Amino acid sequence: MKLVSLSDVKAFLEKTDTEHDQLLTNLIEQVSARIERALNRNLTKAERTEYFDKGESVYLLSAYPVDETADFTVTLDGQSQTKGEDFYLDPQNGLIEFAYGTGDYKPRALVVTYTGGYAEDDNGVLQVPADLKRACLLQVAFEFRRRKDLGLRTVSMPDGSLSVNEPAALLPEVKQILAAHRRVTFG
Repeated sequence: MKLVSLSDVKAFLEKTDTEHDQLLTNLIEQVSARIERALNRNLTKAERTEYFDKGESVYLLSAYPVDETADFTVTLDGQSQTKGEDFYLDPQNGLIEFAYGTGDYKPRALVVTYTGGYAEDDNGVLQVPADLKRACLLQVAFEFRRRKDLGLRTVSMPDGSLSVNEPAALLPEVKQILAAHRRVTFG
């Protein structure tokens, strides 16, 4: 899974040679996976079946946006539920809200089958929003540039010292972007 292309990263870094292509490709995949984990959701578009405990009125799917052109089924205690009558779907945020709740608690009694996430383009890059692409691009560039000074926090010089960001930490701008797309869970 990739959120940006190698050519996007190379353009951002102003690199035209192929010397670091494999390293950059690895960084793109690693940072993309790290972003997906930080967002607490699945980004790659795929058909999924999820099981939820009965007893709530709001449920969050693990992958969105939900593809409304694909099959979407909700069953509660083995009974098919009807969108618009029994529940409301917010496809952009992967939210299912039942008008009257789902009844008393029962484990795994609600089953949702759907297709959600972002499709890949011809280069295998997910078609995520532009700000998520930017977050990945910034973090990949940062980690590429800081790859030789892992663990370095302070540099002392004759005129003073210089503190730098930890190489493994997400950049503040990246954290801010991810916060807007993070899947929040209840309970």
